[in-house]
Amino acid sequence: MIRLRRTVTRAALALAALLGAPAAAAAQDDGAWNSGRALELIQRAQERRQVALSDTGMVDYQADARGYIYFYLDRRDTGERTLVKTDQVALDVFWKAPNLSRQRIIGLRDERNLPTNIRYHEDHLTVVQDNFGDLIRLGDGDEVADVLHPASSAGPSAYDYRLADSTTIRLPGADEPVRVYKVQVRPKDASRPALVGSVFVDRRGGDIVRMEFTFTPVSYVDEQLDYINVLLENGLYKGRFWLPNRQQVELRRQVPELGLPAGGMIRGTMRIGNYRFNQGLDLAQFAGRRVVSVPVAQREAFAFEQPMDAELREAGLSATGELGDIRREAAELVGRRLLSGLPGTRIDLSSATGTVRYNRAEGLAIAPGARFTPGERWSLGIRGGYATAAEHGFGEVDLWRGALPDRLGMGVYANQLRDIGVGTQVISGAMNSVTALVAGYDFTDPYFATGAELRADRPVGRGWNGAFRLRAELHRQAGLETDFSLLGGGSHFRPVRPIAEGEFYGGSVAVRRVVPAERARGLGVGVTVDAGVLASEFVRYGHWRPRVDAGWISRGSGGSELTLDAAAGAAFGDVPPQGEFLLGGRGTVPGYGFRSYGGHTFAFARAGYAAELFRPFVRGRVFAAAGWADRRKGAVGFVPFTSVVPEPRPLRTGSLFSVGAGVGLLFDIIRVDVARGLGENGVWEVIVEANPSFWDFL
Repeated sequence: MIRLRRTVTRAALALAALLGAPAAAAAQDDGAWNSGRALELIQRAQERRQVALSDTGMVDYQADARGYIYFYLDRRDTGERTLVKTDQVALDVFWKAPNLSRQRIIGLRDERNLPTNIRYHEDHLTVVQDNFGDLIRLGDGDEVADVLHPASSAGPSAYDYRLADSTTIRLPGADEPVRVYKVQVRPKDASRPALVGSVFVDRRGGDIVRMEFTFTPVSYVDEQLDYINVLLENGLYKGRFWLPNRQQVELRRQVPELGLPAGGMIRGTMRIGNYRFNQGLDLAQFAGRRVVSVPVAQREAFAFEQPMDAELREAGLSATGELGDIRREAAELVGRRLLSGLPGTRIDLSSATGTVRYNRAEGLAIAPGARFTPGERWSLGIRGGYATAAEHGFGEVDLWRGALPDRLGMGVYANQLRDIGVGTQVISGAMNSVTALVAGYDFTDPYFATGAELRADRPVGRGWNGAFRLRAELHRQAGLETDFSLLGGGSHFRPVRPIAEGEFYGGSVAVRRVVPAERARGLGVGVTVDAGVLASEFVRYGHWRPRVDAGWISRGSGGSELTLDAAAGAAFGDVPPQGEFLLGGRGTVPGYGFRSYGGHTFAFARAGYAAELFRPFVRGRVFAAAGWADRRKGAVGFVPFTSVVPEPRPLRTGSLFSVGAGVGLLFDIIRVDVARGLGENGVWEVIVEANPSFWDFL
């Protein structure tokens, strides 16, 4: 654990103020790039790297290493992560003077959550024993090749150094916290292969205690690499030897030309301990390859001390913390230049529905897009297209500074498709396009908005994130513009619900605490309040709507899972039709007519239990749901009905109950559920859908 304290510059300046201006100037120089003190520390680190190899107090050592390697999908636009595969590895680590090393993989097992054939480079499964030597290579040279180490003899010719902090670190083998100097490192020429980050130097002896860094874009050999973050931490043994203790590597890949919704992320964590010194290891033991492995059967039979999901249950896959800090600090060191290895301009395919979709209000809508990333902190997106049945153009331009969970932005949009409902997605966009085109079932209640919005996303506490929006826009009625479907001839398309057209001014505030998908159990909570004024031709509406969501999940051994979800909300004031809540059918309480219930207040709850039946091909599930909707008496609700927008069937109010069962197929990617609504309005309903964890980019 690290506690950063700016004792170097602040304490030195305070003391220097008492001693006079010359001392003050000297203290300020210590915090400058390439100050005498910073260069002295790097020189000491260089010397200690050479001395450590010739120290006769350590002839050889053997240690145990245990690690986890995760491969998952990383979605920058939502901050969500989907675990694909977990590997757990055990190694015997050997070293012998003057600088011989060998590692033996004695245990290796994996678990797949989604189909994948990924194979890791050898160094993703092993330990860095020498802080990389003078030249840094990753991925056996396929990812990063021959980047100069900042503490090599040639380092000062390629890097700038700055003394940043005096830091206290608690490490194994040390009787008390170790005081180190944090030296920031940046390349003199950012257009050349180099690292960007920090080196932590032992205040007493000058040894490198810790390194944390990323790389300049040109360092990446693989053109699909977005970035690599590295953290190496050493422990103090026998009071004088700094040896590997904890190591983390994180790398992200993505197709360079396409702004796909998710990138592939590999994160490895290795812990090294149980050092045994001077055992008289045989020199012949180090002959041949540096990394060897016991037979497959022996690896798979290894008795690991921790279960496969031990680390995930504790820490999750969040990008916050040390690895996330590395990239943010590196951007500051190089003046917020783009540190990604990907091109700054890419085709935006972040959402399938945003690019191509089909529904009864637009017909076929196609909207290509592009995203520009001129720097590490800025992102500009442009998307525009045409809706064939509605015969109008539509599009959006958005600008963001920062990244989730801390960013500011704004957007302007024209004919943006909106959906009346209860504020949660009830179907993936891709599946809605398929059902509409094939069978004439459109599970949205659309209208259009044109306007502008100011946006802010900020952390608001431990584990809590906030979203703030202010908007001014024009609401416009959608119509039933097409009756074409491949099978249904349009007969199944529902009428489009009427809205109150006019100018809207309002905003929303939301705070959420989300349980990461890989956590064993937890409670997620969300609170949202939106409010606004809509001036239509006939009525002026002023309303506000609070809403609460909660979800609890508990995962057991063998893939079993128990979930409880609930939501409730109310609309106060003069509520326009697009501000009402609609309930019933898929996504809320299945087994009823789709959105056949509604009003100004609602509540619904769902409970489910799932378990593996034939992993990974079949996963079984049972569920039950209940809901309630009501309408306030005397509420404003007048909307003129036209031949384009006929008067809809009145919404029911009251209670809904349903039960059902289903299966998840092939790693639970495709789900097929059958539900029955209970009571006189209940019906049988069959729901085919993708796993909800993929909805945001479908």
